Amino acid sequence: MDNNIADFLASFKETKNVHEPIILRLNNEADKATFQKLFEDSKITFVCDEIYGQLQELIKCYNPSIKIKQDEYPQLIEKHLAGKDIREYGVWVYYPWNQRLVHLLDKEEFTEVRTNRNQYKITKAERNILSTKRIGIIGLSVGQSIALTLAMERGFGELRLADFDELELSNLNRIRAGVHNLGIPKVVITAREIAEIDPFLNVTCFFEGLTEENMDDFFLKDGKLDLLVDECDGLDMKIISRFKARELQIPVVMDTSDRGMLDVERFDLAPLRPILHGTVEDVDTTTIKGLTNEEKIPIVLQMLGIENVSLRIKASMIEVEQTINTWPQLASSVVLGGAVGADVCRRILLDQFHDSGRYYVDLDEIIADKIPEPFISQVPANPFLPLQENDLRLLVQDYNPEAKADTINVDNDLIQELVKAACAAPSTGNDQPWKWLYQQETLFLYHDEYRSFSFGDFQKTASFISFGAAYENLYIHALTKGIEAFYEFLPVPNERLVAAIRFKKADCKVNQELINLDAVIFKRHTNRNPSPKTELAPSVFEQLSAITESIPGAAFQYFTDEDVIKELGDIIGACDRARLLNPAGHNDFINHEMRWTSEEALIKKDGIDVKTLGFTNSQLAALSIIRNEKVISTINKLEGGYGFDSLSKKIVKTASALCMITLPEYNLKNFFEGGRAMERFWLEATNLNLAVHPVISPFYLFSRILHGNGEGLSPKTIKELTGLRKRFDEIAQLGNNRAEVFFTKIAVAEEPVLKAYRLPLNQVLVLD
Repeated sequence: MDNNIADFLASFKETKNVHEPIILRLNNEADKATFQKLFEDSKITFVCDEIYGQLQELIKCYNPSIKIKQDEYPQLIEKHLAGKDIREYGVWVYYPWNQRLVHLLDKEEFTEVRTNRNQYKITKAERNILSTKRIGIIGLSVGQSIALTLAMERGFGELRLADFDELELSNLNRIRAGVHNLGIPKVVITAREIAEIDPFLNVTCFFEGLTEENMDDFFLKDGKLDLLVDECDGLDMKIISRFKARELQIPVVMDTSDRGMLDVERFDLAPLRPILHGTVEDVDTTTIKGLTNEEKIPIVLQMLGIENVSLRIKASMIEVEQTINTWPQLASSVVLGGAVGADVCRRILLDQFHDSGRYYVDLDEIIADKIPEPFISQVPANPFLPLQENDLRLLVQDYNPEAKADTINVDNDLIQELVKAACAAPSTGNDQPWKWLYQQETLFLYHDEYRSFSFGDFQKTASFISFGAAYENLYIHALTKGIEAFYEFLPVPNERLVAAIRFKKADCKVNQELINLDAVIFKRHTNRNPSPKTELAPSVFEQLSAITESIPGAAFQYFTDEDVIKELGDIIGACDRARLLNPAGHNDFINHEMRWTSEEALIKKDGIDVKTLGFTNSQLAALSIIRNEKVISTINKLEGGYGFDSLSKKIVKTASALCMITLPEYNLKNFFEGGRAMERFWLEATNLNLAVHPVISPFYLFSRILHGNGEGLSPKTIKELTGLRKRFDEIAQLGNNRAEVFFTKIAVAEEPVLKAYRLPLNQVLVLD
């Protein structure tokens, strides 16, 4: 038995690349000898001899207007044979790969019968024109479907197939083949099936796919191609082959198997037209060959146009090389592409279609519910209006400060200087939620909730961290002027009035360590640039800890162990995903925080310029994909989005350390004071030339399950976050009631060129 298996496997290897049938005419002595030897050597396992039925069809084709009775056929067939032995009439076709022998009409009569029912959608004259045409197909997923459809219509004279892949099990979701073909080259499978449809069609196989070395043969050998069908996955060859087609003035057809999109480039009629309609003019073909599937995404989106890609494909692209290997294709889409592609190829070759462009046969749109299910946004509307000058005055009209003998008046010029320093502080998404009013020796700090309303500002804690940071900048800068600020915490109903700030002469024993921070108030920034992992000296953490904990109650923790950083990176990644997949969190990021062009950032002077994120092109492409709320809804329905985790993990992986700042109790005053501690830490880190990149999503989300009963979160997310919090607390040992203020990566990285803008002072400060 083992020997038999070995023999079968050896036979399989011998015939693995065989794809040409053997056509035998028994009136030829050599062919007759071959025919007899096939039987003698037991090379035939199946014989099909339906020549009589084929002759009946042939006679019917020749006499379409006559109703031939069944008993009339024997005489008509005998007349047609003209004395020839029916067993030797026509041809016998032997298929070596399956050892089948089939008796057929010879080429001319076979073609007559096989194409009879094409008429008059394809006339005989058109059929004869098509029989002179050479078509090249690169890539045999959709390409196989187009090839087989063309073969069934007899839409070519020669077909050149190029694909280097062998059939794998995962290909059977879209490629027409049986499991017995696993391990067989795709070109062979396609060529064999064409031969089984029509053994007289000429098929040439390029087993190594299309390469720069065989390109001339593919395009020119034995006659120039009349049309190129591009269905290859290789972006470099997709582009290079088009340059060749344009040079030779050969039209190109491509189906994308998404939304039924067919792309046509008529280089035969417009040889100067840009490749792929000008969408890839800036792509370097010398570098894209080595890109991963993930890295190819931005080029694919650029090539196809992100607005033209289906929701499911957009959602799937987030998962490429995360939870799936590559972007998906379905048999229904591939078969549709075969039909549309073959139809357009035929009309181009028959001079019936002349345009270039992109065309859609989108079944989801064409065959859709008459009353489509409405998409209901889950993003809450902003309930607040911007704070106006009159609002500022009304909120403090009843304020009576406690009289203090040492309070001093500060002139308006210095107030502007101090507030400018305050406004250089960080805020969530650079939302700058503050307004200021100076009157009667008091500088009032307000919460403009219109600016801060967001998923991230749960119970206003994020805003109060920002207010504390702003106050700290003001406090430090005032010290350099010989004055000291002090505040009264005044969150009145709705926390719109945050604090009343007054000034006195600074103590002669000025805190020099704080004054040293003043020089970097306007230099401080978020640095998201990629960084190598760098070990920091213990003294660095001692300095950061000392300056942070100089705010009473503030606690500073840091983590440098690689295993701990990896665990925290996993938690951060999962929290980032949970935030982006939450409709309100997604809206925050896309519409509240991000500025998608530098021009928008410059005009609005708030938010985060997307160019400052330090992302690769593929990561920016992922961002562009998820801008649409419907894409996020689709990802949620598919229970996907795990590609988001990987971005955060990559960011955290290169951290020199992860640092954390907390205060003892969860209340707004502690978040304000925590903001002060955070700003001292950040300014000191800037003095030490460290890159600070906040990774704050765990704190934003954990507070919702610790202090808000999961408000705004789905049951699934609550469950996941509860587990993540348990893992997090095993590391951080925070308990459940601390003010969790700041969580950040620190590293050594090149300083970014672009930094966040700030609102003009006259938009945030009112002076009496």
